[in-house]
Amino acid sequence: MELFFYAGLILIGLFAISYLSERFHLPSILAFILIGIAIGLYYDAPKELKLGGEAGIIVLFFLLGLKFSIADLLSQLRLVWKAGLIDVALSFGGTFLLTLAFGFSIPEAFLIGCVLYATSSSISARLLDREPDKHKDVNRFVLSLLIFEDLIAPLLLTTAPFILGTEPFTFAKVGSIFAGFLFLFSALILLTVFIRRKERIIGSLYRHPDAGIGIIGLILTFSGVGIMFGLSEVLGAFIVGILLTELKETRYLKRLVTPFQDLLLPLFFIAFGMSFELTEGLPLDWFFLALVIWGLLSKFLVGFFGGRSFGLSNYHAIESGFCLGPRGEFSILFITLASGAFITLTGLYIFVSAFLGIVLFRLSSRLTDQTHATAQKIKQKIR
Repeated sequence: MELFFYAGLILIGLFAISYLSERFHLPSILAFILIGIAIGLYYDAPKELKLGGEAGIIVLFFLLGLKFSIADLLSQLRLVWKAGLIDVALSFGGTFLLTLAFGFSIPEAFLIGCVLYATSSSISARLLDREPDKHKDVNRFVLSLLIFEDLIAPLLLTTAPFILGTEPFTFAKVGSIFAGFLFLFSALILLTVFIRRKERIIGSLYRHPDAGIGIIGLILTFSGVGIMFGLSEVLGAFIVGILLTELKETRYLKRLVTPFQDLLLPLFFIAFGMSFELTEGLPLDWFFLALVIWGLLSKFLVGFFGGRSFGLSNYHAIESGFCLGPRGEFSILFITLASGAFITLTGLYIFVSAFLGIVLFRLSSRLTDQTHATAQKIKQKIR
């Protein structure tokens, strides 16, 4: 009986914190991380908490995949691939070289490059939803780039254990990963054809009162298959989301699955906060400052040059650059491969970048006006 009482109080507390965070126009993710840091000073994160948090991330990427059908995804990738390569070169490659310049090893530079690469889909998508006045081309470009990152990041996450030396690099492992990709994408194609041909049967299944149980089971099954082949667990969930866009009423699916995400996702960020090692102090040195500055600058450059290659005007490309700052869930997944003080360094960076990224996003219109006006004046003086 006491267990239910305390569980109820915890859930009410999480809701209250989320409500207050949103009232101050800050994503509740930051509050949940702070809660985790505070709890982590006294307790270690239990395995059950981490497991529940991972399930929340898996459901999150299913919902992200649910936004794009195969046709939409291919169309977006055709438009954004140049910007995506710029993103990889600057956000990952530039960070890799910067980290090496500070004397870190290649595996450490790789890991920090991965942490700085992926923009937070959960934070950025929520901010875009709350800014309906944001220009549609900016919105479209940012979302397309997030999808590109969500496809590249699982590949980096899959190769990370080999580069970090936590798993031996063997032909058997490489073959298993290749077989996993082949299986998941073959399943995607075959099940897409099946859904299109058997719409009536599929429709009766997902309108069943317990359809949510089956959908969660499908998501976890595909994620488990990915893990069995040595792939990222989120890749399987993302593919299931793309698959189920073939159903006409995706809003109904979102209503079924979103409560699971709302319940489990806070556990992921709390567990992340609890993983901080603060016994040796905060790593506030020149390298950390360089990471913060380069993290924001690299994404601004990606937004501008990538936005121009996407077809945006100079003004809207500048605005896009101010909308890509926050790092989040994928960066945290990379941190789970680290240990000790390295977790504190990269974890603190994620928290700071999320906060600064949110501030820049909310001020993006004003900052764009100022930046564009300054650029125009410089051009006139050069002429």
